[in-house]
Amino acid sequence: MNTHSKPTRSSRGFSLVELLTVIAVIGIIASIAIPNIGSITTAAKSAAAQRNAQSICSMFAAGQAAGVTWTGTTRNLLVGSVITGQAPADGAFVGKTFKVPNVSGTDLTSAYVYIGKDSDNNLFYDRTGAQSGS
Repeated sequence: MNTHSKPTRSSRGFSLVELLTVIAVIGIIASIAIPNIGSITTAAKSAAAQRNAQSICSMFAAGQAAGVTWTGTTRNLLVGSVITGQAPADGAFVGKTFKVPNVSGTDLTSAYVYIGKDSDNNLFYDRTGAQSGS
């Protein structure tokens, strides 16, 4: 008596066509997702630079209000002075430093293309990045 029966199609596994179809679908999904992941990384770096620039401008304004005279004649020198921090010579905040938190003195000031100077030599945040000169 023969106890072995011929296996049905569903018990034999996947066919080559089915496997190739699955691989093709995975490839299409990957080709769509990978460029989007790269743009997300670029957007995150840009957002971090904008936050740093806003922090630098806020600290510059707070220091000016407290009587700090930031040293430097170019944007990079001014930004470097704000990042490293200075203390006012007189006023209510004598001896208090105005250092930007979470931005170290080793950061390259040229990375902050959103920082510029207006006609009064005040730093400002330029959302478009048009003011990239010193």
